[in-house]
Amino acid sequence: MKFKKWLALPLCLCLSTTIVCAADRADVYVNNQKLASDAYLINDRVYVPLRAVSETMGASVSWNDAQNSAYITFDEDTLVSSVINNCSESVVAIAGNYTPEYISKQALSYNNAYAHGTGVVIKSSGVILTNYHVVENMENITVVLGSGESYSGVVQYADKLSDLAVVKINKLGLKPITFAKEADIQTGRTVIAIGTPLSLGMMNSASKGIISGTHVNIGEHYAFLQSDISINGGNSGGALVNLKGELVGITTEKIAGIGIEGMSFAIPIGTVNYVLHQFETNGKVLRPEIPVTYAESWEAKIGLPTTKGLTVSTSAVPEIQQGDILNAVNGVSVHSITDYNEALKSTFSASLTLSLTRGGQPVTVTLSPSLK
Repeated sequence: MKFKKWLALPLCLCLSTTIVCAADRADVYVNNQKLASDAYLINDRVYVPLRAVSETMGASVSWNDAQNSAYITFDEDTLVSSVINNCSESVVAIAGNYTPEYISKQALSYNNAYAHGTGVVIKSSGVILTNYHVVENMENITVVLGSGESYSGVVQYADKLSDLAVVKINKLGLKPITFAKEADIQTGRTVIAIGTPLSLGMMNSASKGIISGTHVNIGEHYAFLQSDISINGGNSGGALVNLKGELVGITTEKIAGIGIEGMSFAIPIGTVNYVLHQFETNGKVLRPEIPVTYAESWEAKIGLPTTKGLTVSTSAVPEIQQGDILNAVNGVSVHSITDYNEALKSTFSASLTLSLTRGGQPVTVTLSPSLK
Protein backbone atom coordinates (compact mmCIF):
# COMPACT_ATOMS: atom_id res chain seq x y z
CA MET A 1 0.00 0.00 0.00
CA LYS A 2 1.50 3.30 -1.01
CA PHE A 3 1.50 6.66 0.72
CA LYS A 4 2.04 9.86 -1.17
CA LYS A 5 2.24 12.39 1.62
CA TRP A 6 4.34 13.13 4.65
CA LEU A 7 2.40 14.85 7.41
CA ALA A 8 3.63 16.85 10.39
CA LEU A 9 2.16 15.14 13.46
CA PRO A 10 1.39 17.37 16.48
CA LEU A 11 2.59 16.34 19.93
CA CYS A 12 -0.96 16.39 21.38
CA LEU A 13 -1.82 13.00 19.88
CA CYS A 14 -3.66 10.66 22.25
CA LEU A 15 -0.60 8.65 23.20
CA SER A 16 2.74 9.90 24.42
CA THR A 17 5.21 11.08 21.80
CA THR A 18 8.80 12.17 22.50
CA ILE A 19 11.12 13.80 19.99
CA VAL A 20 14.90 13.88 20.29
CA CYS A 21 16.61 16.07 17.74
CA ALA A 22 20.07 15.66 16.28
CA ALA A 23 20.99 18.17 13.57
CA ASP A 24 18.11 18.12 11.03
CA ARG A 25 17.20 14.54 11.79
CA ALA A 26 14.96 13.54 14.69
CA ASP A 27 14.34 10.37 16.63
CA VAL A 28 10.67 9.87 17.49
CA TYR A 29 9.47 7.70 20.38
CA VAL A 30 5.82 6.70 20.59
CA ASN A 31 4.85 5.00 23.86
CA ASN A 32 8.59 4.70 24.52
CA GLN A 33 9.09 2.74 21.30
CA LYS A 34 11.57 4.29 18.86
CA LEU A 35 10.17 4.51 15.35
CA ALA A 36 12.28 2.71 12.78
CA SER A 37 11.27 5.23 10.09
CA ASP A 38 13.29 8.36 9.49
CA ALA A 39 11.99 11.64 10.83
CA TYR A 40 13.21 15.14 9.99
CA LEU A 41 13.10 18.53 11.65
CA ILE A 42 12.25 21.25 9.16
CA ASN A 43 11.45 24.80 10.29
CA ASP A 44 10.72 23.63 13.86
CA ARG A 45 8.28 20.96 12.65
CA VAL A 46 8.90 17.24 12.76
CA TYR A 47 7.92 15.18 9.71
CA VAL A 48 7.40 11.44 10.01
CA PRO A 49 5.56 8.85 7.90
CA LEU A 50 1.90 8.81 8.91
CA ARG A 51 1.78 5.02 8.94
CA ALA A 52 4.78 4.73 11.27
CA VAL A 53 3.17 6.72 14.07
CA SER A 54 -0.42 5.61 13.54
CA GLU A 55 0.30 1.89 13.59
CA THR A 56 2.49 2.27 16.66
CA MET A 57 -0.58 3.75 18.33
CA GLY A 58 -2.65 0.74 17.39
CA ALA A 59 -4.39 2.27 14.39
CA SER A 60 -4.88 0.81 10.95
CA VAL A 61 -4.07 3.08 8.01
CA SER A 62 -5.45 2.96 4.48
CA TRP A 63 -5.00 5.11 1.40
CA ASN A 64 -7.72 6.01 -1.10
CA ASP A 65 -6.16 6.91 -4.48
CA ALA A 66 -9.40 8.26 -5.92
CA GLN A 67 -9.91 10.64 -3.02
CA ASN A 68 -6.21 11.28 -2.47
CA SER A 69 -6.93 10.70 1.22
CA ALA A 70 -5.50 8.78 4.14
CA TYR A 71 -7.85 7.05 6.58
CA ILE A 72 -6.73 6.29 10.14
CA THR A 73 -8.89 3.90 12.16
CA PHE A 74 -8.23 3.22 15.80
CA ASP A 75 -9.04 -0.35 16.79
CA GLU A 76 -9.11 -0.95 20.54
CA ASP A 77 -8.32 -4.63 20.12
CA THR A 78 -5.16 -3.81 18.20
CA LEU A 79 -4.19 -1.11 20.67
CA VAL A 80 -4.72 -3.35 23.72
CA SER A 81 -2.75 -6.17 22.11
CA SER A 82 0.10 -3.78 21.31
CA VAL A 83 0.18 -2.46 24.89
CA ILE A 84 0.25 -5.98 26.34
CA ASN A 85 3.04 -7.09 24.01
CA ASN A 86 5.15 -4.03 24.78
CA CYS A 87 4.63 -4.10 28.54
CA SER A 88 5.08 -7.83 28.96
CA GLU A 89 8.83 -7.40 28.46
CA SER A 90 8.83 -5.42 31.70
CA VAL A 91 6.78 -7.91 33.74
CA VAL A 92 8.40 -10.92 35.42
CA ALA A 93 7.40 -13.86 37.57
CA ILE A 94 8.85 -14.26 41.07
CA ALA A 95 8.99 -17.72 42.62
CA GLY A 96 10.55 -19.35 45.65
CA ASN A 97 10.10 -21.54 48.68
CA TYR A 98 8.43 -20.56 51.91
CA THR A 99 10.90 -20.26 54.80
CA PRO A 100 11.01 -23.22 57.23
CA GLU A 101 9.65 -20.97 59.99
CA TYR A 102 6.62 -20.03 57.90
CA ILE A 103 6.04 -23.65 56.84
CA SER A 104 6.05 -24.74 60.47
CA LYS A 105 3.83 -21.87 61.63
CA GLN A 106 1.25 -22.45 58.90
CA ALA A 107 1.52 -26.26 59.15
CA LEU A 108 2.19 -26.47 55.41
CA SER A 109 3.08 -29.71 53.70
CA TYR A 110 6.01 -30.18 51.33
CA ASN A 111 3.64 -30.02 48.36
CA ASN A 112 2.40 -26.53 49.12
CA ALA A 113 5.60 -24.96 50.41
CA TYR A 114 6.16 -23.19 47.08
CA ALA A 115 5.07 -19.60 46.41
CA HIS A 116 5.01 -17.29 43.44
CA GLY A 117 3.95 -13.80 42.43
CA THR A 118 4.73 -11.11 39.89
CA GLY A 119 7.17 -8.22 39.59
CA VAL A 120 7.75 -5.19 37.39
CA VAL A 121 11.12 -4.07 36.01
CA ILE A 122 11.77 -0.46 37.05
CA LYS A 123 15.47 -0.21 36.13
CA SER A 124 17.37 -1.83 33.29
CA SER A 125 20.08 -2.94 35.73
CA GLY A 126 17.87 -5.70 37.15
CA VAL A 127 15.81 -3.74 39.69
CA ILE A 128 12.31 -5.16 40.11
CA LEU A 129 9.34 -3.85 42.08
CA THR A 130 6.86 -6.22 43.69
CA ASN A 131 4.59 -6.56 46.73
CA TYR A 132 6.06 -6.98 50.18
CA HIS A 133 3.73 -9.90 50.82
CA VAL A 134 5.06 -11.73 47.73
CA VAL A 135 8.58 -12.01 49.18
CA GLU A 136 7.83 -11.68 52.90
CA ASN A 137 8.21 -15.37 53.74
CA MET A 138 10.11 -16.44 50.62
CA GLU A 139 13.61 -17.85 50.25
CA ASN A 140 15.55 -19.05 47.21
CA ILE A 141 13.95 -16.26 45.21
CA THR A 142 13.98 -16.84 41.47
CA VAL A 143 12.97 -14.21 38.92
CA VAL A 144 11.71 -15.53 35.58
CA LEU A 145 11.83 -13.19 32.57
CA GLY A 146 9.39 -13.29 29.70
CA SER A 147 12.10 -14.96 27.61
CA GLY A 148 12.11 -17.89 30.03
CA GLU A 149 15.50 -17.00 31.51
CA SER A 150 15.66 -17.24 35.29
CA TYR A 151 17.92 -15.48 37.79
CA SER A 152 18.45 -15.59 41.52
CA GLY A 153 17.05 -12.58 43.29
CA VAL A 154 17.67 -10.82 46.60
CA VAL A 155 15.37 -8.43 48.42
CA GLN A 156 17.01 -4.99 48.43
CA TYR A 157 14.29 -3.05 50.21
CA ALA A 158 10.97 -3.95 51.82
CA ASP A 159 8.18 -1.98 53.46
CA LYS A 160 5.26 -3.80 55.04
CA LEU A 161 2.92 -0.83 55.53
CA SER A 162 2.93 0.10 51.84
CA ASP A 163 3.19 -3.57 50.80
CA LEU A 164 6.07 -2.80 48.43
CA ALA A 165 9.49 -4.41 48.01
CA VAL A 166 12.40 -4.22 45.59
CA VAL A 167 14.18 -7.33 44.32
CA LYS A 168 17.56 -7.20 42.55
CA ILE A 169 18.87 -9.69 40.01
CA ASN A 170 22.26 -9.84 38.31
CA LYS A 171 21.08 -8.98 34.81
CA LEU A 172 21.63 -5.89 32.66
CA GLY A 173 19.66 -4.65 29.68
CA LEU A 174 16.16 -5.24 31.01
CA LYS A 175 13.33 -3.09 29.72
CA PRO A 176 12.01 -0.84 32.52
CA ILE A 177 8.36 0.11 32.53
CA THR A 178 7.36 3.77 32.18
CA PHE A 179 5.52 5.39 35.08
CA ALA A 180 2.27 7.26 34.48
CA LYS A 181 1.65 10.72 35.85
CA GLU A 182 -0.52 10.61 38.94
CA ALA A 183 -2.69 13.47 37.65
CA ASP A 184 -3.61 11.47 34.53
CA ILE A 185 -5.19 8.60 36.51
CA GLN A 186 -8.94 9.03 36.43
CA THR A 187 -12.00 6.94 37.17
CA GLY A 188 -13.41 5.27 34.06
CA ARG A 189 -10.16 4.99 32.13
CA THR A 190 -9.19 1.63 30.66
CA VAL A 191 -6.46 -0.31 32.43
CA ILE A 192 -4.79 -3.68 31.87
CA ALA A 193 -3.38 -6.01 34.52
CA ILE A 194 -0.43 -8.21 33.56
CA GLY A 195 0.77 -10.93 35.90
CA THR A 196 1.18 -14.59 36.74
CA PRO A 197 -2.08 -15.89 38.22
CA LEU A 198 -2.33 -19.36 39.79
CA SER A 199 0.76 -20.92 38.18
CA LEU A 200 3.95 -20.09 36.28
CA GLY A 201 2.31 -21.65 33.22
CA MET A 202 0.07 -18.58 33.10
CA MET A 203 2.94 -16.09 33.19
CA ASN A 204 2.13 -12.65 31.76
CA SER A 205 -1.59 -13.32 31.51
CA ALA A 206 -3.54 -10.12 30.90
CA SER A 207 -7.00 -8.89 31.82
CA LYS A 208 -8.71 -5.61 30.97
CA GLY A 209 -11.12 -3.33 32.77
CA ILE A 210 -11.56 0.21 34.01
CA ILE A 211 -10.48 2.22 37.03
CA SER A 212 -13.46 2.14 39.39
CA GLY A 213 -12.06 4.51 42.00
CA THR A 214 -8.86 6.47 42.54
CA HIS A 215 -8.66 7.06 46.30
CA VAL A 216 -10.35 4.07 47.86
CA ASN A 217 -10.11 3.32 51.57
CA ILE A 218 -10.41 -0.36 52.44
CA GLY A 219 -8.85 -0.06 55.88
CA GLU A 220 -5.22 -0.34 54.79
CA HIS A 221 -2.41 2.09 55.62
CA TYR A 222 -2.76 3.99 52.32
CA ALA A 223 -5.53 4.45 49.78
CA PHE A 224 -5.79 2.19 46.71
CA LEU A 225 -6.82 2.29 43.10
CA GLN A 226 -9.92 0.15 42.57
CA SER A 227 -10.68 -1.59 39.28
CA ASP A 228 -13.09 -4.20 37.96
CA ILE A 229 -10.25 -6.28 36.52
CA SER A 230 -10.19 -10.00 37.23
CA ILE A 231 -7.09 -11.00 39.22
CA ASN A 232 -6.14 -14.12 41.14
CA GLY A 233 -3.44 -15.46 43.42
CA GLY A 234 -0.05 -14.83 41.76
CA ASN A 235 -1.10 -11.51 40.20
CA SER A 236 0.26 -9.74 43.29
CA GLY A 237 3.14 -7.42 42.44
CA GLY A 238 2.14 -7.22 38.78
CA ALA A 239 1.62 -4.24 36.54
CA LEU A 240 -1.58 -2.25 36.16
CA VAL A 241 -1.03 -0.16 33.02
CA ASN A 242 -3.00 2.35 30.98
CA LEU A 243 -3.45 2.36 27.21
CA LYS A 244 -0.18 4.23 26.85
CA GLY A 245 1.60 1.27 28.42
CA GLU A 246 2.43 3.32 31.50
CA LEU A 247 2.37 1.91 35.02
CA VAL A 248 -0.52 3.33 37.03
CA GLY A 249 -0.30 0.90 39.94
CA ILE A 250 0.97 -2.38 41.39
CA THR A 251 -1.71 -5.07 41.63
CA THR A 252 -2.00 -6.15 45.23
CA GLU A 253 -5.30 -7.70 46.33
CA LYS A 254 -8.97 -8.32 45.69
CA ILE A 255 -12.17 -8.79 47.64
CA ALA A 256 -13.84 -12.10 46.89
CA GLY A 257 -16.94 -13.84 48.16
CA ILE A 258 -20.48 -14.85 47.33
CA GLY A 259 -22.14 -11.97 45.52
CA ILE A 260 -18.88 -10.00 45.18
CA GLU A 261 -17.46 -9.42 41.72
CA GLY A 262 -14.98 -7.07 40.08
CA MET A 263 -13.31 -5.75 43.24
CA SER A 264 -9.55 -5.62 42.71
CA PHE A 265 -7.08 -3.12 44.10
CA ALA A 266 -3.68 -1.72 43.21
CA ILE A 267 -1.11 0.46 44.96
CA PRO A 268 -1.26 3.78 43.05
CA ILE A 269 1.76 5.23 41.32
CA GLY A 270 1.86 8.14 43.79
CA THR A 271 2.51 5.74 46.66
CA VAL A 272 4.98 3.80 44.51
CA ASN A 273 6.99 6.96 43.80
CA TYR A 274 6.93 7.97 47.47
CA VAL A 275 8.19 4.59 48.69
CA LEU A 276 10.87 4.21 45.98
CA HIS A 277 12.21 7.68 46.78
CA GLN A 278 12.43 6.73 50.45
CA PHE A 279 14.15 3.45 49.61
CA GLU A 280 16.79 5.20 47.52
CA THR A 281 17.26 8.08 49.99
CA ASN A 282 17.06 6.34 53.36
CA GLY A 283 17.28 2.62 52.64
CA LYS A 284 13.82 2.27 54.14
CA VAL A 285 10.61 4.26 54.54
CA LEU A 286 10.91 6.79 57.38
CA ARG A 287 7.53 7.97 58.66
CA PRO A 288 6.79 10.77 61.13
CA GLU A 289 5.42 9.42 64.39
CA ILE A 290 3.86 11.10 67.42
CA PRO A 291 2.63 9.20 70.50
CA VAL A 292 -1.05 9.79 69.81
CA THR A 293 -3.77 7.30 68.86
CA TYR A 294 -7.01 8.14 67.10
CA ALA A 295 -10.48 6.69 66.70
CA GLU A 296 -12.54 7.03 63.52
CA SER A 297 -16.13 8.17 63.49
CA TRP A 298 -18.89 5.59 63.02
CA GLU A 299 -19.43 6.89 59.48
CA ALA A 300 -15.76 6.50 58.55
CA LYS A 301 -15.68 2.96 59.96
CA ILE A 302 -18.46 1.79 57.64
CA GLY A 303 -17.29 3.84 54.65
CA LEU A 304 -19.90 6.60 54.62
CA PRO A 305 -18.85 10.04 53.41
CA THR A 306 -18.25 12.23 56.43
CA THR A 307 -16.80 15.57 57.41
CA LYS A 308 -16.03 14.38 60.94
CA GLY A 309 -12.41 14.27 62.03
CA LEU A 310 -10.50 11.76 64.15
CA THR A 311 -11.02 11.64 67.91
CA VAL A 312 -7.88 11.48 70.06
CA SER A 313 -8.05 8.27 72.10
CA THR A 314 -4.71 8.52 73.90
CA SER A 315 -1.95 11.13 73.87
CA ALA A 316 1.54 11.40 75.35
CA VAL A 317 1.93 14.86 73.81
CA PRO A 318 1.18 17.68 76.30
CA GLU A 319 -0.29 19.94 73.61
CA ILE A 320 -2.84 17.30 72.53
CA GLN A 321 -5.55 16.05 74.86
CA GLN A 322 -7.75 12.99 74.94
CA GLY A 323 -11.06 13.86 73.28
CA ASP A 324 -9.58 16.44 70.90
CA ILE A 325 -10.85 16.17 67.32
CA LEU A 326 -8.17 16.14 64.62
CA ASN A 327 -9.55 17.85 61.49
CA ALA A 328 -6.50 18.42 59.31
CA VAL A 329 -2.77 17.67 58.99
CA ASN A 330 -0.66 20.37 57.33
CA GLY A 331 -3.85 21.80 55.85
CA VAL A 332 -5.13 18.47 54.47
CA SER A 333 -8.50 17.38 55.85
CA VAL A 334 -8.57 13.96 57.49
CA HIS A 335 -11.66 11.85 58.19
CA SER A 336 -10.11 8.37 58.54
CA ILE A 337 -6.86 6.73 59.60
CA THR A 338 -6.07 6.19 55.91
CA ASP A 339 -6.63 9.92 55.27
CA TYR A 340 -4.22 10.68 58.12
CA ASN A 341 -1.50 8.44 56.67
CA GLU A 342 -2.04 9.88 53.18
CA ALA A 343 -1.70 13.41 54.58
CA LEU A 344 1.57 12.48 56.27
CA LYS A 345 2.83 10.94 53.05
CA SER A 346 1.99 13.92 50.87
CA THR A 347 2.77 16.90 53.13
CA PHE A 348 5.44 16.03 55.68
CA SER A 349 8.78 17.84 55.50
CA ALA A 350 10.12 18.63 58.97
CA SER A 351 7.11 19.47 61.11
CA LEU A 352 3.43 18.68 61.49
CA THR A 353 0.73 21.28 61.93
CA LEU A 354 -2.38 19.67 63.41
CA SER A 355 -5.71 21.47 63.24
CA LEU A 356 -7.82 20.36 66.23
CA THR A 357 -11.14 21.12 67.86
CA ARG A 358 -11.23 21.16 71.69
CA GLY A 359 -14.45 21.90 73.50
CA GLY A 360 -15.88 23.40 70.34
CA GLN A 361 -12.93 25.76 69.87
CA PRO A 362 -10.21 25.50 67.20
CA VAL A 363 -6.69 24.66 68.36
CA THR A 364 -3.52 24.51 66.25
CA VAL A 365 -0.52 22.47 67.34
CA THR A 366 2.84 22.32 65.53
CA LEU A 367 5.18 19.44 66.33
CA SER A 368 8.56 18.08 65.21
CA PRO A 369 7.89 14.33 65.23
CA SER A 370 10.41 11.52 65.32
CA LEU A 371 11.03 9.50 62.18
CA LYS A 372 10.72 5.72 62.35
